[in-house]
Amino acid sequence: MRIFNIQMQNIAIFGSGSGTNAENIIRYFAKSDTIRVAVVISNKKDAGIHLRAKNLNVPSFTFSSSEFREGDLIVDKLAEFQVDFVVLAGFLLLISPVIIRSFQGRIINIHPALLPKFGGKGMYGSYVHEAVVAAKETSTGITIHYVNERYDDGAVIFQATCPVAPHDTPDKVAAKVHALEYQYFPVVIERLLLGQSIKNPSLTQRHRGHRESQRMIIEDKLSERFYEIFEQATRDYHLEDDINAACLNPYKEETISFALYRKNRIDAVQWHLEDIIRAPDINPVEALTIKRRIDKLNQERTDLVEWIDGYFLNLYKDVEVLANATINTESPAWAVDRLSILALKIYHIRLETERLDASEEHLEKCKEKLAVLMEQKNDLTIALDQLLHDYAEGRKYMKVYKQMKMYNDPALNPILYNKKTNG
Repeated sequence: MRIFNIQMQNIAIFGSGSGTNAENIIRYFAKSDTIRVAVVISNKKDAGIHLRAKNLNVPSFTFSSSEFREGDLIVDKLAEFQVDFVVLAGFLLLISPVIIRSFQGRIINIHPALLPKFGGKGMYGSYVHEAVVAAKETSTGITIHYVNERYDDGAVIFQATCPVAPHDTPDKVAAKVHALEYQYFPVVIERLLLGQSIKNPSLTQRHRGHRESQRMIIEDKLSERFYEIFEQATRDYHLEDDINAACLNPYKEETISFALYRKNRIDAVQWHLEDIIRAPDINPVEALTIKRRIDKLNQERTDLVEWIDGYFLNLYKDVEVLANATINTESPAWAVDRLSILALKIYHIRLETERLDASEEHLEKCKEKLAVLMEQKNDLTIALDQLLHDYAEGRKYMKVYKQMKMYNDPALNPILYNKKTNG
């Protein structure tokens, strides 16, 4: 299994305005062998983004506000162009839950301020820059973030700053912010799609020299992105709640998202098999069959964890390790493994807090357990992000050791190789 998917990845750009950012992104990927802008979508038929797309030979389409709210026609159009990733560039409508579910964790937006400041409904374009000047801010910038069902609320990926002088007008501030948008937005998109580290202040060699003006968001809070995938996989499993149901993984094979989704599905199936095998009246033959299935899934789980560690090893392979760098007792993938299981625990204990047939005492105890689990989740995500940040900065280095589970290996399990020899 390769670390990165090298197939062509298709971007859709959503825009409502003149399309300057869209044109910049289209031109940036025009000669790329791995990424291209496949289609432009707008809610305004007379928006300048259509002409820019046409001039660059990118098809564009207009949908009404009601069609955007419903989302199904948009999803169908994106499927027609085999879109992998959606970029909002000056798009003013709230994204439909239908679209978000279809592209979970694969929609990003750029906001012309440093969120959480100057964000939310109605805060776009010149309104943002006017508010920045009115508040007498000394700096502003851009925020690139994931998109959820609320305005400007998704997890932050990247921020870049620029100074605001006392005499700056909103137009002058806008010009500074646009320069940051043109410089960084395509690069962040590229690094997200290629699975590369997004690290300020120098995203690429050509961006060196901006160290003082940039601020790093710790590895995009990758742990929150991972947890979103685990939650998605957990919800999807419980739509059927069947240990034998097919796993319809929505992500492309050989990508980190595919591996994480698969990892959580394995954990969910194992979780429910462990419930079943504990039935007091279970048939011993059935129990043995389940036990062997659990063993097989556990081996697949371990293989995936090792693959995920390989992903991180490759991600940070070009980092210059500091002379005093240390190695961690736990690799990042095993922390990710615990995060996946924690997502399942939280899902199930939350169900227990909502049971109508349970006593008040049971409900209260489960609420207390849920609070502890949420605290664990918060601590684990912080620790994982800090570890990844340390790798990115060269303060820690990592190795990947294979688990070498001896009981599954006929050459290492004495019960198996003695039986073979004696037979």
